[in-house]
Amino acid sequence: MEEHNLEDKTLRSKLTIAYELIERRLTVIWGAIDAIDTKLNIALGFASTILVLLAGFYSLGPSEWPFTSLLLFGIAFVAYIILTILSILAYAARGWSYRPDPSTLMQHCKNKEYSIDDIKQWIADECKLSCYSNAKKLNRKATLTNWVLGILALQTMLIVFGLAYAVFAE
Repeated sequence: MEEHNLEDKTLRSKLTIAYELIERRLTVIWGAIDAIDTKLNIALGFASTILVLLAGFYSLGPSEWPFTSLLLFGIAFVAYIILTILSILAYAARGWSYRPDPSTLMQHCKNKEYSIDDIKQWIADECKLSCYSNAKKLNRKATLTNWVLGILALQTMLIVFGLAYAVFAE
């Protein structure tokens, strides 16, 4: 009877380790993905708002806008299209790795041949593979997001310079 309780405690320890690890890892992965998506949402929303404000200024502005201002506005609109495409590419990241596989993990934990140290080592190996796989996707997503933020700054400057030229050039 005491041996059975010891086996139950060992199994519970293995399962606890597995659960805590999976929970922490998923929290970190999804936290990073959410943070990047939030930046994309803000950038795309801000870029769209700037274009709406430009449309308002344009309709209320002079009847004849200087060519330079119109050129800067046109380039800003192209920047917005590029920003939108890059945002879509960043949002489209797929195929995240969730190693270790939960069902395989549960099988390993229930297998009496594996010690807690064996389970820890296996989990560490699986997590390492998962981290390498996800790091590439997260880096790509982050790189695209950085491009989006840079293009947003460019778009904003183009619009400001276009408006400033229209106001001060005459």
